[in-house]
Amino acid sequence: MAAIVLVGGVSPTVAQTSSNCARLAERSTFVFHSGFWLNLHNFLHRGAKERRGINNDVPAAMTVAVEDTVGGRALTPPERRAWEDALRFYVTNQLAMGQSDSIVQRLNERLAAARGDGDLRDADIDPAVRQALLGAAPVYRLVWWPAHDRRNREWIASLQALLVPREACLTRSVAQALAADWPVRPIVVDASVYASWYGAYMTQNPVHITMSSNARGNQGSLGIEGLLHEAGHALTGPLDSALAATAAREGRVLPPALGHLMLFFTAGETVRDAIPDHVPYGERFGVWKQNASADQYRALLQREWRPHLEGRRSFADAIARIVGALPRPPA
Repeated sequence: MAAIVLVGGVSPTVAQTSSNCARLAERSTFVFHSGFWLNLHNFLHRGAKERRGINNDVPAAMTVAVEDTVGGRALTPPERRAWEDALRFYVTNQLAMGQSDSIVQRLNERLAAARGDGDLRDADIDPAVRQALLGAAPVYRLVWWPAHDRRNREWIASLQALLVPREACLTRSVAQALAADWPVRPIVVDASVYASWYGAYMTQNPVHITMSSNARGNQGSLGIEGLLHEAGHALTGPLDSALAATAAREGRVLPPALGHLMLFFTAGETVRDAIPDHVPYGERFGVWKQNASADQYRALLQREWRPHLEGRRSFADAIARIVGALPRPPA
């Protein structure tokens, strides 16, 4: 496992860090759930997108098991009417479709915390959204939910089998790489058969991750990388600040996407160090091939950031070298 350094210092050797992490006996950072209401909401969201002709899912979000989403049986006429009513609501209602981060936060957190066997009275959500969900719930519970819940639980078990022996080292490495503290509170991870066009998303205060159990990009070690990446969004404050301050001081043009690309690189390489046959998300799904600039940044990070991940360069030095390679503003 790669050793990582904090600002202004040089880390222990890789062997020392790996040994120390192996001896840690901490409770898991991640708490996994398979929740009925959040899965229903996301599944209706997916159906509404299809009804509107929206097909913006990235390749990594495409399903690995189509049978999990087609339904266990044909709907009866009353079931079809109830489901169609809910779908029509989701097609036309901006709140249900979640067209802004604030809406996602408001609905996602409250549905995730609601009792799966309840009637949503414990969820402070818009009454019209509640009614649409309650109308669709009996159909979903009978036709889709058994397969969805089974998929979620199988995915959670497979992810935990890979994660548990490596978690302490992985989370420590990502935190130290980003010169940040890992969240103190447990990170809830909700498994959902559908989880946005990307296959995963994160909300904050507290950090809460929702990941598709059926997305190609979340299977096996890619799922571990996805966890680290999504959680890492809560840790990038020091990185973003260091990049911005150094660029301003050195008179360099800071690309808006650079911090996110560094998070991709960090999570991917951290998992590859722990699981040698892991192919990082960025390589598997073309993040670095989307344009010439992305490929150039990958080369830059391999040259100047990778030594930091290996404990051979301080955070401050790595940031200075990366920013120093950026262009100056046009005269």
